[in-house]
Amino acid sequence: MNTVPLRATANQTVQAVLGGQNCSLRVYTRQSEASSMVGVNGAALFVDLAVNEVAVVSGIIAREGTLLLRYPRLGFVGDLLFVDMQGAADPQWTGLGDRWRLVWLSADEAQAYEEGTL
Repeated sequence: MNTVPLRATANQTVQAVLGGQNCSLRVYTRQSEASSMVGVNGAALFVDLAVNEVAVVSGIIAREGTLLLRYPRLGFVGDLLFVDMQGAADPQWTGLGDRWRLVWLSADEAQAYEEGTL
């Protein structure tokens, strides 16, 4: 398990090596009218992931405690997960890197998390 370094900024791109993979993660906010997706000022947080400059996923909504990828994706090993260090709320950009942390899980760790053993 590795923590991806994020800042409390509404939109950012982070380069990180996760499980030996050269990753580019774009974490950004979008306005949303759907009540289940609303965060700060009606905005929800989303993630794009590329490995070696090849897009793996785009526009994945960030939910606390929910694996972002959930299924094996071409060109990416493992999974990503937002963790609320103070409760169980969905991440908001104002607390990124502090209250909400983005972690990378190996494939084995992701499976154990889904099984409730991690």
